[in-house]
Amino acid sequence: MPVWLQITAALSAAIISGVMGIALIPYLRKCRFCEPDPEAELSEKKESDVIAGNKLKPTMCGILLIFGCIAGFVLSYTLYLHTSGTDRTSLEFQTESRSLRLILLQGLLFGIIGWVSDYVRTVRRKTDTGETDFIIILAAFFTSYSFLKFLPEEPVLDFGFWKWEAGFLSVPVRAVLVTAFWLSMQRTERLADGICITVSSIQLLFLTVLCISAKQNLNAIYTLTAAGACIGCFYWNLHPAKCRLGQTGTYWLGMTMPMLCLNYHKINILLLYIAVWIVNLLPLLFGRRTLLGLLRKDGNTPLQRILILTGFALFCCILSVMPEHT
Repeated sequence: MPVWLQITAALSAAIISGVMGIALIPYLRKCRFCEPDPEAELSEKKESDVIAGNKLKPTMCGILLIFGCIAGFVLSYTLYLHTSGTDRTSLEFQTESRSLRLILLQGLLFGIIGWVSDYVRTVRRKTDTGETDFIIILAAFFTSYSFLKFLPEEPVLDFGFWKWEAGFLSVPVRAVLVTAFWLSMQRTERLADGICITVSSIQLLFLTVLCISAKQNLNAIYTLTAAGACIGCFYWNLHPAKCRLGQTGTYWLGMTMPMLCLNYHKINILLLYIAVWIVNLLPLLFGRRTLLGLLRKDGNTPLQRILILTGFALFCCILSVMPEHT
C-alpha cells in the first residue's frame, strides 16, 4: 500500500473528527448532554452544587471518533480500489472485505448502545444498575459470538508460546476475550480524560504495522483511519477535556479493537493489548480502587496517569511486533 494512501487514511479521519467537534460540542452542551467532571471532588458536593459551579462537561465525544473513522475509511477505501488495481473478485479480497464490514457493523452497533447509555445517564440522570451492566455484558458476549461465527474459522488458537487445537471452543474463547477487552476499557476513561484515545491510538498504529507487514491492506486502512480519528479528538478529549469520550466512544473502541486483533489471526496480540487495560483493574482484587484510582489518590496529575498507562501500552505494543520482525 503506497505511503500517500496511508497518510490520506489517517489524516482525513483526523481532520474530519477534529473539525466536526467545532460544531458538535457546543450543540452537546446546549442539549445538556453533560456529566460531572471526573476531577471534581464529587464525594463532598451535591449534584446541585456541581451544576451551580459549572463543573459539568459535555460527553459523547465518541460521536467524533465514529464519524471520523467511517468517513475516513470510506474515502481511503475508495481511493485504494481505484488506484491499486486490486482484483476485487479474488477470494482473499472478498474475505477481508466481508470481515471488515462485519467489524464496522458491530462497532457501530455498540457505539449506538453507548450513545443510548450516555443519553440515559446525562439527560435522564440515571446511573447504571448492576442488572443493566450484567445485561450489557451478556449482549457484548453474544454479539461477539454471533459476529465471530461469520468470520473465517480459526480452530487453532495461536497464543505465540502455545498453539491450542480449540475446535468448537474457538469461537466462545475468542468471544470471551473480546468481552474482557471491552469490559476492562469501560472504567478507564472516567479516571483520566483522554486516556482511552491515547492508548488506543498507539495500539491501532502498531496494529497497522502488523497488518501492512502481513499485506492485509484493507485492515491497515481501517486501523489507520481509526487511529487518525483518535488523534483528531486529542484537542477535544485530552485533559483538561472540552468534551468527554463517554460510553459512545469506549463502547465503540472496546468492540472494534479486539475484533481487529482477531482479524489479524493472532491471539497473542490481543492478549498483549488486553493486558494494558487489565493492569488497571488488578488492584480491584485487593481493594476498591483501580490502578488509576490509586494513582489519583496518591496525588498524580491526570497527565501523569495518562503517561504511566500509555508507557505500559507502548511496551506491550513493542512486544507485539518484535516476533513478527525478528
